[in-house]
Amino acid sequence: MIRTIMGVLAGLAAPSTLAAGIAFFEGSWDEALQKAEETGQLVFVDVYTEWCGPCKLMDANVYPTDAVGDYFNPRFVNVKLDAEDEDVDGPEIADRYDIGAYPTLLFLNPDGSELGRGVAGLEVEQLIQLARELTGAGTSEYAAMRARFDAGERDGAFVQDFLKTAQIEAAKLYGDFEAMRSHRQRMTPVFDAYFETKDKKALINATDFSVIASYKSKQQRGDRAVEFVIDNYDAFAAVAPENALVAFVLESNYYTAQALALAGDEGYLKQLDMLNEDPLRKAAEFERSLDADSPLLRKSQEELFRPRFLARSGRWTELQENVEARLAKPDANQARIYASAANDFLRAEEEEFRQLAHEYAKRGYELDQSNPFAAMSYSRSLAQYDQTAEAIAVLEEALGNLTAETNNFTDALTAQLAHLKEQTSD
Repeated sequence: MIRTIMGVLAGLAAPSTLAAGIAFFEGSWDEALQKAEETGQLVFVDVYTEWCGPCKLMDANVYPTDAVGDYFNPRFVNVKLDAEDEDVDGPEIADRYDIGAYPTLLFLNPDGSELGRGVAGLEVEQLIQLARELTGAGTSEYAAMRARFDAGERDGAFVQDFLKTAQIEAAKLYGDFEAMRSHRQRMTPVFDAYFETKDKKALINATDFSVIASYKSKQQRGDRAVEFVIDNYDAFAAVAPENALVAFVLESNYYTAQALALAGDEGYLKQLDMLNEDPLRKAAEFERSLDADSPLLRKSQEELFRPRFLARSGRWTELQENVEARLAKPDANQARIYASAANDFLRAEEEEFRQLAHEYAKRGYELDQSNPFAAMSYSRSLAQYDQTAEAIAVLEEALGNLTAETNNFTDALTAQLAHLKEQTSD
């Protein structure tokens, strides 16, 4: 997930109970569970990271609301947990609950056992409904609404509610890839038909923006719904949270530029030029006021996409110069740069650049053997030179060293390891 919008609170601390909205517990994890035991409340945990965009949007737009505070504060001991903050045992607790994406919204008994979870950034009413469903205070309306839709009901207000209810259902499916894919395949046409048939002026409201942003998140430019929001940026900014609007339109442009760079198409630069033109200029200025180093801004994207473009267009000498320039910067993450460059140079046909790939991969791995990305790059490079046993050993060690911060590499490491072992058995 890329970094967007607003900063988040660190650790388990949060606003006082006198503030509007949800009151997060000030204290340790064990103290939070103890308080729940003493008060007979359940425990709600917002598991987040500082770089998680949807987490920040919930911090800014959802948790401060009276409706969320009125529902959660009497019923839960509310905990805010940074999964990467070792000072509050974030990595250990996240690993204990097998957290793999953010935000993860956990609902627990006072003894810490899990009642259920949702994985998604949600709106106010959706978060409250998720809490009701997972704690047994309410039931999901998704199945009944799906039956009504399948029976032919197409009233606009109903379909809008159906789309929003389906988002809650999707939040509960995280971890079941097939169920998630099936749900997405079913609901995307529902959204597309809703968007195409509804009067466009009537779509410019906070609720419909939320629906559009959910179903078209990170969609590339050219999509009709995405372009509709961008073309009506000012009108949407007047009715919807501007931080969410900014994230939506800038991420769309980001992924479009990224796709062009990965295709070796220099048109990615023209896509970045759009950040200097209205309405994206307004969005970029808003983002810059919050985070001058945001990856959604042009400077960051030029630095990120340039090596991808050079690699995909086979401009290896220029890429080598680019790598050396990045390595020379005082704050450079050298292990990451070496590993990424190694993956790029492995695509080259010329032996000198393939050898350079091996050299880079080895350097990256030696600099940080705990980095699973560096391990994957080095293993891939070893395999290219028929050092399969050594490549397997690197991956097995990397799998054993995964933490809560890096467990999102589990599937990729496992797949690469299985591939190498299959080759060995053949």
